[in-house]
Amino acid sequence: MWVLLGYVLAVLGILALSLALFVWKQGDAEFFFDVPNRSSLILEKEAEDSVVFSFQLPFKNKGSQQGTLMDVFARPWLPSEQFSAAELSTQLTIVSNPRYDGYWEAALFPMDKTDNDVAIVRLRFDTPNGDIRQAMKQMVDLQLNIIYQIVARSDWYLEKTMLTVPAEEFAAALQQDMGQK
Repeated sequence: MWVLLGYVLAVLGILALSLALFVWKQGDAEFFFDVPNRSSLILEKEAEDSVVFSFQLPFKNKGSQQGTLMDVFARPWLPSEQFSAAELSTQLTIVSNPRYDGYWEAALFPMDKTDNDVAIVRLRFDTPNGDIRQAMKQMVDLQLNIIYQIVARSDWYLEKTMLTVPAEEFAAALQQDMGQK
């Protein structure tokens, strides 16, 4: 009787170990925002007291399982001690399903496709004094965190990717726009 119970427990232990190894081997989603391959900054809109710049940021799920990206947003690191001439607001959307309401619609992304998906990062600067070009002359390098929630096989979690938009890139985008007018 005890020998039979020992065999049953051993078989159950082997099955549990096999299941654990199977689940571990399945892997999970792993998202990657390709900062070195982001596009150059462009000037989308300009008014007397505001400008909107944007750039494209490729990303992909390089994991072994599909996963959902939720609540993707950019958090700027631009304290008023560094730049107080204008107020910055950010917006992210995806090229394949653009939105303009500041909401990143949750979407499922397959694993390890050869093509990257592309996010559009918009940066809007508003100045109270009405001279946005004068304000942008004071611009410094902009540090941005791209923060995103991942929902996949494991419990949901937040990740972030840091990138820098150099002050020279803002000046070049404004100068290129001047050359086109």
